[in-house]
Amino acid sequence: MMLKGTVWWVLPLLFFLFSPLSCEKVQPLNKEELVRVNDRVITLEEFEQEMEQLPPQLKTLMVEEKGRKGFLQNVIERELLLQEGVRKGFDKDDKVLNKVEQFKEGLIIETLIEELCAGKDKVSDEEVKAYYEENKEKYLLGERVRVRHIMVKTREEAQEIKKRLYRGEDFVTLAKQYSIWPTKERGGDLGYIERGVVHKSFERAAFALKNRGDLSDIVETEFGFHIIRLEDRVKRHQLTFSEAKDDIRKLLKEKKRKAILTTHLEELRKGAQIHINEKLLTEEEKEGT
Repeated sequence: MMLKGTVWWVLPLLFFLFSPLSCEKVQPLNKEELVRVNDRVITLEEFEQEMEQLPPQLKTLMVEEKGRKGFLQNVIERELLLQEGVRKGFDKDDKVLNKVEQFKEGLIIETLIEELCAGKDKVSDEEVKAYYEENKEKYLLGERVRVRHIMVKTREEAQEIKKRLYRGEDFVTLAKQYSIWPTKERGGDLGYIERGVVHKSFERAAFALKNRGDLSDIVETEFGFHIIRLEDRVKRHQLTFSEAKDDIRKLLKEKKRKAILTTHLEELRKGAQIHINEKLLTEEEKEGT
């Protein structure tokens, strides 16, 4: 039997990699038992199956003994919490049971869709190439600039910071210290932006900068007062087929799967008896107004 709840412990795993296993004396284990937590036995086979469900980046940590021991500690901690939850009766809680049922229904539907699409949603290289040639304009990227900014509440604050920048103080350090925008932790780094996605006055100032390291005048927006520094500029360019092919393949595969599902649902509807109480829907609508 597989262990339950694979997903939630992935992140805490990194913490437990540095936590020692308990050396407390317990009743000797049978040959097939890896660990016993109270009355719950976890076999080596179960443990290995659990490791197989890890994302690739974490699965690589299981190659070393330290990683496996850390993972086992994590499994033990989860089992302790699970046992306490059961003792408190949460396994019979209506909300929990409803979520379990919803998860079960979703898994059944997902498995059915995978069966329906098996072997029918493959996308050939020729299809990918043809789509690229017919839709090149979709893969024409506009000019982008990468900028950092410092945002403060008042123009006076911005003026003082700009003076300090001209005196040679570090932009990243000042951004972390004074900026009130969430990007402060990244030294004000906004990454690459395109036209039409930020405030117009901010956009004009950012795209007007010519050389790396150039600073803007103080820019006022509805959020505050900004000082912008240019980090990089990428000219308008066409993505090559090699750059776009993976995204195109995913897009075409999803289109095929959607078409397969739509056709199948039409067939199911034809063979099903579906009755809708429109009156109840109308009453619900009235109650909500």
